[in-house]
Amino acid sequence: MAELAVLLRDDSNADATVRLALKSDQLSISVGKQPMQIPLPGASPIIMDLGSNRPSITVSGIVDNIGMDTTNTTANAFFNMEKRTIQGQTYYIPYKNYLESQLIKFNTSTARNLQLELGDATTPDYSGSGTTASTGGSIYKVAIQQFQFSQMPAMEDRWTFSIQFVAQWREGIS
Repeated sequence: MAELAVLLRDDSNADATVRLALKSDQLSISVGKQPMQIPLPGASPIIMDLGSNRPSITVSGIVDNIGMDTTNTTANAFFNMEKRTIQGQTYYIPYKNYLESQLIKFNTSTARNLQLELGDATTPDYSGSGTTASTGGSIYKVAIQQFQFSQMPAMEDRWTFSIQFVAQWREGIS
């Protein structure tokens, strides 16, 4: 994965107003399925899988205590934040208090299309034609379930974070 390949935004790449690039060191995608098991007296139980599932994603990493680009003096919400151009758009590397406030504010009424992009999502699956291979990346529509910030002694200039999301299937799965 690229250096900053975990992107959180409040809409699609082109339409988002808040685009954050997270310094992630761990990422997990989990899908909980819920098959039913019907016990039968004196016989093996019947197992029924109706295809219901619940994807969830956990991202953890580090975030600085303050914005680390003092040359960014733009008088807006992104003051002092480092920025990167990714896919033709400006993504900001948040500091702890900014990330915390956005995680509190993001909800289904204010960010109806909250997206988490992981890696290079230009071709998530092999297309079946030509020589275009899968890039392995993905885009998920998510909602924030829980987040946590922690600080360790002698590292007061940064925080570790963990964000848990509930998710829809990744784009490309129907």
